[in-house]
Amino acid sequence: MPDSHADLDDAVADGALSAADRRRVETALAELGCRIVPLRLLHLRYDGVTWLADGVPGASVLSYGPHAGEATWWTRFFEHL
Repeated sequence: MPDSHADLDDAVADGALSAADRRRVETALAELGCRIVPLRLLHLRYDGVTWLADGVPGASVLSYGPHAGEATWWTRFFEHL
C-alpha cells in the first residue's frame, strides 16, 4: 500500500517486505537504470517551475502533508500520470 511505510527499511522491519524481495526489486531496478527515491524526499516542497504550481488557472495540486495544495517533488515528477 502506498505511503504505508516511511521507507523500505520500515517495510522490512514491519514484515511487509522480505529482505530477499527487497534485494530482488532493488537489483532489477538498478539493472533498468532506475533509482529509488524515499517518499519523504518526494513530499518536500518543489520550488521550481511547473504548470502544476499554485496560481495556475485550471491546475490542481493533489499534494498532502505539510505542503498540502503546494507543488512537491512528487507533483513535479508524477502528478501528470
